[in-house]
Formats: sequence, C-alpha cells, structure tokens
Amino acid sequence: MYWGDSMTTGSWKKVKEGNTELEIIKDAERIYDASVFYNPKMTVNRDFTLLMLETISKKQGKPLTFVDALAGTGIRSFRILKELSSSTINKVIINDKNPKAIEIISKNALLLENKEKFEIIHSDASDLLYEIIQQRQSIDVIDIDPFGSPIKFFETSLYALKRNSGYLFATATDLQVLCGKYSDACLRIYNSYPTRLYLCHEVALRILLYNIIISAGRLGLEIKPILSYHHEHFLRIKVKIEKSKEAANSQHQQIGMLSFCSQCSYYRTFTLQETFSLSHCPICDNPLERAGPLWLGELYDKQYLLLMNEINKGMELPSEKRISRLLKLALEEIDEIPFFYNFPLVTRHSVNRGIKIQDIIEALSDAGFKASRTPFDPEGLKTDAKYEELVQIINDF
Repeated sequence: MYWGDSMTTGSWKKVKEGNTELEIIKDAERIYDASVFYNPKMTVNRDFTLLMLETISKKQGKPLTFVDALAGTGIRSFRILKELSSSTINKVIINDKNPKAIEIISKNALLLENKEKFEIIHSDASDLLYEIIQQRQSIDVIDIDPFGSPIKFFETSLYALKRNSGYLFATATDLQVLCGKYSDACLRIYNSYPTRLYLCHEVALRILLYNIIISAGRLGLEIKPILSYHHEHFLRIKVKIEKSKEAANSQHQQIGMLSFCSQCSYYRTFTLQETFSLSHCPICDNPLERAGPLWLGELYDKQYLLLMNEINKGMELPSEKRISRLLKLALEEIDEIPFFYNFPLVTRHSVNRGIKIQDIIEALSDAGFKASRTPFDPEGLKTDAKYEELVQIINDF
C-alpha cells in the first residue's frame, strides 16, 4: 500500500456523493484545470457502476474483485467500499499514476475500515494490467475511466479478465472524435468513420464496441454487451467476456457499415461480407452518408437490465430516477434492430405531418410490426417496417 508524502499546493475541500464523503485537493477554479479533478456530473456513471456490481454479484453468487485502473480521486472505489456490502465486494484495487491522486486516495483511505479489502497502487494503468496478467490474478471486473479514449487499454484489460471470464467497464469522453467533429482522428484512433448527424451517439457507441470486439477476437474471446449508453458528455459500455474462438468468429459476422440519408432518414445496414452499392438515397435521391465499421448486434442483455431495475429501487442512489428512465427505455427498445429513424425527417416526406411519434408506434404494432422509442433520441423511432411501409402508415393515420 502506498502512503505518499504530502505535496499539496492547494486547499482541501470536502465533497459528498451518495453516502460517501471525500476530501479532495482544490488547486484550481475549474475542475478540468485541477491536478486531480472530481466531476460531480459523472455521478450517474458511478451510480451505474455500483448498481452493475451488485447485479453481477447476485447473478454469480459471489463477492467480486474490482480494479479501478484510473482512479483519480478514488471516489468510485470509496463509494464501492462504503456503500456495497462484503457479500458484493471481495477486494478493490485502486490505482493511479498521478502522485497527487495517490495522496488524495491515501488520505481518504485512512478513514476506511476493513483495510484488507482494498489495495492502493501507484502505477501506470497499462503496467498494472500487465502485472495482473503476469501474476495470473483472478479479477472479476476492470473499470477503465480515462480522460479521452479508453481504446489503448482494451486488449490488456481483456487479457487480464480472460482467466476469470470477467467484465470490462469503459468510459469514453472524446465525443468530439467519436461523434464526427474530428473524423480524421476517429479514423486514426478507432479505424472507423463517424457521423455528426442525428445518429451520432449510437454510431459512436457501436464504433467503441467494434473496437472491443476486434481486440477480443485476437485473444479468442467473445464479447457479450450488457449495457451501453450515452449520457451528456460521455459514452459508457459494460461487457462480459467469454472464452470461445468459435463464438468470437461468429460475432465478427455482425461487424458492418451504416448507410443513411440526412434528408429523409432512410438507412440501411450491411455486414462487411455484403455488397451495398447505392450512392444516392432511393427515397429522395440525396447522396448517402456512410459510417463504420461498427457493431451491428445488440447493445443490452435484458436479463441483466431487469435485475438492475429491481435492485435500483432499493439502493437509494443519487441518480436513481435517471437510471430508472434509461433502463425503462432500454428494456422497451427493440435491441435486435440497430439504429432508428428520425421521426421529423420521415414526416417531411408524408402527407400527414402533425402526428405524434407514440401514435405511430402504436399503429405500427397494430399492423404487426415491431416498434419502439430509443434512448439515443427523443424523436427517434425504431421499427422493422421498411421505410415505405412506415410512410404509408403515417399517411393512413
């Protein structure tokens, strides 16, 4: 355990999140200028982590070993240690390479009971993951929450989890890259083309999952997405890994491309094995935009989501209501269909424009189609109806 020498140049400030109090160094006015910053807007991210750990522990019937590889102030780990029971958490490894972060973590750790349940490490995250691999440690969950892209940590994290068929949680905050403002950077970092238009957040998540699947495939691992979501300025994914080269081979068949129209919202997905030669929209003749490669499979495991929804009601998390809304939308969403129509763009090409999206969802269901809303866009509509069939139902309403 590391207890760093004091190097504080700012003042100490108390913060509280959930049922956990923490002292942090305040050495800048803006949180992003601080040497180690605590961002209260990420509370929902950490709440989801606690909820997911409780869910995994219940499903597996055992306490978990958790690695906080880029801990920062340590607020995520301290909340896990203080707010989750010993039947849920076996051990927490708290790591950061910033000596000021270790000072903050060490100071707050003095107040923790059960010191055998955590270990503080001062190391680069990649070095920590390599050490876990070399020592053949049994790790259940690794959390990667960097400032920017998590991609450079994927392969070592997956390798470290391989022994235990564990879970990887990862955050991406480089939305300007993944959502198309810097498309050249997205191609360089993620080997994929993004979009800046209405599908940008779902495209971004699927690009992130595609990159995890590519890394997992090299190790002969299958990835099972449990929960993937966008919230404000970040993307968050939670996946389970399974050791199966055959399943990994099959999973790679669900990597593909998206072709869509920015004017009428027509879209088509196709796998890398398929040929799609259309350059202009068959509905309005507008040039089609492409995004990908990306993951075309499901974003959720709804059995996990159902259990999360039940557990969430009894945990009294700060973001309980927000989490409940997101889980409700995810549970209702037709997850086997990637992407959605932008309803206002579709109604531009219909004769009936003053119509509510929920009315059309019900009309589609009555006509025998699958239809739902999506968490990615309040005006998004998912359906297995063809574009022309959707427009016909709108016109007939």
